[in-house]
Amino acid sequence: MNRMDWFVLCPVPRDQRPFYEYIKRKDSSILGWVGLNESNYARRFFLSLIGIFSITLPLTSWLISIVYYPYQTILISTCVTLVIQTIIYGYFFITWFYAGKRLVAAKVWYEESGWYDGRIWIKPPSILRHERLLYHYQLVPLITRLTKTLQFLSLSMVFVISLLFLIVY
Repeated sequence: MNRMDWFVLCPVPRDQRPFYEYIKRKDSSILGWVGLNESNYARRFFLSLIGIFSITLPLTSWLISIVYYPYQTILISTCVTLVIQTIIYGYFFITWFYAGKRLVAAKVWYEESGWYDGRIWIKPPSILRHERLLYHYQLVPLITRLTKTLQFLSLSMVFVISLLFLIVY
């Protein structure tokens, strides 16, 4: 049997196959950020950070007077910005981790008609080998990058919160 015959004989609907789920996420305009080269990734990260900060600063200055408490307002706005950015990148991490988990798994759970008739398809060895190579060479670097980004955001939040407590007290 030809290697491509497995793709034809696969009972899993095309949009639920792990390889096509990976392609869909990779081609996504937002989830595709993670796959950019280092400079474009850093540029998008900091542009989104500045964009979120430009939205949160007026909101926090509406709640806390920036005239009387300028440092506290800026630090609270920065902390809110970092929390929002962490939520966004946490979503990226969960999404890519799920895609990787489905690529590595030997069994694929799927639904044919959406009436909760879940079935399990066992991948043939050739497809399993192909998808595991894809996982190790394409997704592991993305997940590692997201892990480092989330660590950076967590440390930044700790730093901003400690600075806020130093200024307030």
